[in-house]
Amino acid sequence: MKQYGSFDDATRSFVITDPLTPGPWINYLGNRRLQAFISQQAGGLCWYKEPQTRRLTRYHWLPAPSDRPGFYLYVRDHQTGVVWNPHFAPTCAALERYACRHAPGVTSFTGERDGVRITVRYFVPPGHDVLLWDVTAENLTNAARKLTLASFTEFGLLDAARELWWCYLKNQVGFHFDAAENWIRYDYHVFEAPYTPAIFMSCTEAVSGFECSRDAFCGKGGSLERPLGLTAGTWSNSQLPGGGHGAGVLGVELELAAGATRRLGYVLGVAPDSTQAAALRQHFSQVAAFDEAHAALQEFWANRATVLQASTGDAHADRMINTWNPLNCEVALNIARGISTDHMGVDGLRFRDTMQDALAMTVLDPARAAERVKLVLSFQGQDGSGNFAFWPDSPDRRVSLHPVRCDNTVWPVMTVDNLVKETGDIRFLEESVPFREGGAASVYEHIRRGLCYIDDRRGPHGLPLLFHADWNDGLAIFRDERAESVMLGMQMVYAAKLFAPLARRLGRTEDAAWAEALAVRYTEVLNSDVAWDGAWYARLLLSNGKRIGTAGRSEGRIYLEPQAWSVISGVGDFEGRGRRAMDAAREHLDTECGLMICAPPYTGIPEPTDPLTGNAPGTGENGAIFCHATTWAVIAECLLGRGDQAYAYYRKMLPSVAAERRGQDHWVREPYAFNSTVLGPARGDDFGAGGIGWLTGTASWMYVAATQYLLGIRPDWDDLQIKPCLPAAWGEVTVDRRFRGQLHRIALRRRNGDIAVSRCLLDSDPQ
Repeated sequence: MKQYGSFDDATRSFVITDPLTPGPWINYLGNRRLQAFISQQAGGLCWYKEPQTRRLTRYHWLPAPSDRPGFYLYVRDHQTGVVWNPHFAPTCAALERYACRHAPGVTSFTGERDGVRITVRYFVPPGHDVLLWDVTAENLTNAARKLTLASFTEFGLLDAARELWWCYLKNQVGFHFDAAENWIRYDYHVFEAPYTPAIFMSCTEAVSGFECSRDAFCGKGGSLERPLGLTAGTWSNSQLPGGGHGAGVLGVELELAAGATRRLGYVLGVAPDSTQAAALRQHFSQVAAFDEAHAALQEFWANRATVLQASTGDAHADRMINTWNPLNCEVALNIARGISTDHMGVDGLRFRDTMQDALAMTVLDPARAAERVKLVLSFQGQDGSGNFAFWPDSPDRRVSLHPVRCDNTVWPVMTVDNLVKETGDIRFLEESVPFREGGAASVYEHIRRGLCYIDDRRGPHGLPLLFHADWNDGLAIFRDERAESVMLGMQMVYAAKLFAPLARRLGRTEDAAWAEALAVRYTEVLNSDVAWDGAWYARLLLSNGKRIGTAGRSEGRIYLEPQAWSVISGVGDFEGRGRRAMDAAREHLDTECGLMICAPPYTGIPEPTDPLTGNAPGTGENGAIFCHATTWAVIAECLLGRGDQAYAYYRKMLPSVAAERRGQDHWVREPYAFNSTVLGPARGDDFGAGGIGWLTGTASWMYVAATQYLLGIRPDWDDLQIKPCLPAAWGEVTVDRRFRGQLHRIALRRRNGDIAVSRCLLDSDPQ
């Protein structure tokens, strides 16, 4: 099976050695304000804060070839006349050597052709809103060489929706080259635009030629694959003061003696106004500033790595726990489900998704998690309701209330409980957060109202109403807003068990008693014949009296989520039902590639005799392997004490394992980022192929599953709680865990079937 790349664990990177991967294999760069994604061919997109109205550059999803354009560096070799890219695309000129190295926050390329080696490193530093292209040119021959290097990026119209009105709005932008500043300036004066920044492209070297026009750079009959002016060695030095398709093309002539090396840099930057943009350009006018910026970025990720490092003996698990899962968590929290090579960047942050994405970050970066929690809660209604999505950076703080997901407000208590246990700061519960309509209340009150909102909207059996759907978006296909959700009922039990101790710590004894009574009330319903089907738990109680997810159905007989949540919530403690439910899940849902979300998949909705609506069998919520749901199965098996089974589920979800199972071509997706779904057995030969990557709740919950349940290291009120559930395949495990300013080394060893735990303090924060 063909390998397109492999892990370099020593440098915490993934190295791609063939640019023609099965799809774009991307990395995310950014400082939580200026962000970008970049592929193994340097295709990608850059935006500021949010990609719907602040999209700095263009990226095309639908036309072929895909993954165009991006952040390109062109090389024209004057000796050979060949124009090529060190990242292969878009010229696709053959390279004698190619390597793309993705690492946290940095992507670099090395390309060689005809005795010339070009290395370009892309990154966004923590403290400055610039995307830096750090370029090194080397002459590997014993004769002098002359090269022309040229940057290329295509500027966007910022507001993605306004791109449809290009014929009018092209007159409300302008692009100028300013020789004194040595930059291309993007003048953006679109009428009624919500954001009007100063955008620029500059270079650390004096330029020999430039193009502000994309079309001038390509030339008549040319293209990005064959830019005619660069191929001919001529510049039109185009300006676009009246608008058009703007580009950032800056050319530099290099004369390299035999064996010589030259370094230069390009800067794509954004600032609130031209004065601040000029200061930013000046700051990065020398490559020495690039080194300082890169060092700051490396320090950020080095600090992140000290939070938790594990050695299990399984390289696949170690690299995910130590490097790639934390990176994936950072990306998912920053971007939610916003923009990638799959998502086109027209969605905002989502209430429930962002709250779940913050769960892992409560350990990795508590301050960031707290900031995000308060942001999400600030879009909650005074009545306790959540919302589907919101746009915090829009001038009117826009909110989408539909479709209604009934589970929105069950998630905050899970994240907040983990956060205050990590920090030990119960005062966070008393911090004031506004509501979307005005007024404010404490974090605690937001949580309480959210749980009350769900509990006040129950069906005739006493379980929460579904409305459009719960966590499983696919349930919307039943079009039954009066259905009752078994899964949400179980989550309410779990949420109540977390909320009651929080309430007691604040002296809210009546609230604690209410939560405890709620847990009892729901548990009784969930263990009645209404929800328990004899061997597993049902999924939905439809308003017409039928049940979804029961043995009597020919399709959708069993769903994974309620079986796992029966254990997590403790509902399944009754008569050992949780264990029986997870046994049923293994029997009916497990495959060589992971657990299906339901089985058998639907061929008709709601009955096989009806037409199919929604996802095809084996895709999405209809019988695919849903990675996010599998995280809860891992946790459930750990709570049952079945480490081998938990590890088996966990390992199948690791993208590097999945890519090895049937090959990187079959997997398609990046081997270093979690997926939302994997195609199920109903897809035939495509079974086991990855679905949407990076932007998925799988990242946060899988980090929690691996570190807090398999390794068993969980924050608690007074100290770390260590309750591992290790598989037999892990012999001796060591974990370095920073907790409240102290670094603990934890050793887990098997002795006579039991797990011995030892811990020592490695260092302490002097503060």
